[in-house]
Formats: sequence, structure tokens, C-alpha cells
Amino acid sequence: MYRMGKLEFISAIFAFGIFGFASIMFITVFAEPKVDISPTQGPNCPGFNVVINANGFKPNSTVAVKFVTSNSTIPLYTQFDTNSTGGFNEVTFADDLKADLYKVYLGDDSNGDKQFDLGTKKVYANLTVYENATTLQCEKKSEE
Repeated sequence: MYRMGKLEFISAIFAFGIFGFASIMFITVFAEPKVDISPTQGPNCPGFNVVINANGFKPNSTVAVKFVTSNSTIPLYTQFDTNSTGGFNEVTFADDLKADLYKVYLGDDSNGDKQFDLGTKKVYANLTVYENATTLQCEKKSEE
């Protein structure tokens, strides 16, 4: 009788572990894409760059990154390869962007055609590039 109770307890723990692990895998596979950029604002100075940290995309694939102006134009486009977990942490130079409020859109682009894949989830982050940066601000940026 005691042995049967112990066996049921071990089976329940084992089943809980398997289902718990499976649910973690399920959540990871279907995670929503996320993006963080740094800095979120800066001057249009030579050497101004943006660090993009993204996760939740297709593993070992390509993510398109589009800097979209308030007029819906795309003055800067780039793409990055994701790692085995669907993420990346990369730097892109943004020193040729004009002063404006930008939305930095990211989405899967498996074939690298500069178009987001059909049905892909897109995420964005806001970026403000400001004009009239002082010489001191530009020099400080170039030293960083």
C-alpha cells in the first residue's frame, strides 16, 4: 500500500515536470517579438548609432529593420540575422537620419527581399532624432 502511494507521487511529479517543460517550450516558440533600442533619442551627428536588442523572432532567420519617418518614408533600412533563440543585439549607424520622429519597425524577412514576411508579427520602437545639435553634443557623441 505504501509503495503504491509512493509510485503515484513519483508519477505525478514526473508528469508535472514533463507538462511544465512542454509549456515553457510552447511559450518560447510562440513568444511575441520584443525590441528595445538605445538611445531612444539623439542628435543627427556623425557617428550617431543605435543599439537594437530584439527577441521573439524566427530562430536562425533574418529580421528586417525599417526606420520610418513621420511622413511614412523609409530613409534607412537594414537587416540582421537572428540567433538560435530568435534574437539579436546589434548596432546600426543612424548618423544620416534627418531630424524627425521615427518608428523603428522590425519583422521577420526570411528571404531578405526587404519586405516583412506575410503574416509576421511586427514590433516597433520610437526614436527621436533632433536637429541643431551643438558642436559640444556632437563631439561628446563621437567620444562615446
